[in-house]
Amino acid sequence: MKNFSQHLERWRNESEHRRHRRALLLASGITVCLFVIWLGSFRLSSALREVPTINAAKSTEATSLVASPVAVGGTSPGIIERIKAGWRAVTQ
Repeated sequence: MKNFSQHLERWRNESEHRRHRRALLLASGITVCLFVIWLGSFRLSSALREVPTINAAKSTEATSLVASPVAVGGTSPGIIERIKAGWRAVTQ
């Protein structure tokens, strides 16, 4: 198996056309990955902003953590609890 420096040396010796194509594909792939992560952050942040209401027929721990911060001692829940509650709200 070749190490990374051998791969780089082989790539440097290729034609300019192939190097440009490889650079374009690599940059496009990284851009697509970052775009997908950026779009996913909107879904997660919107789930964290929504305050689920407590339904009388279906009361869950997630809604009680987010909907009534006073019940937790007058302070709002921590970020981990908010993320868990938001994830539960998204997946339900």
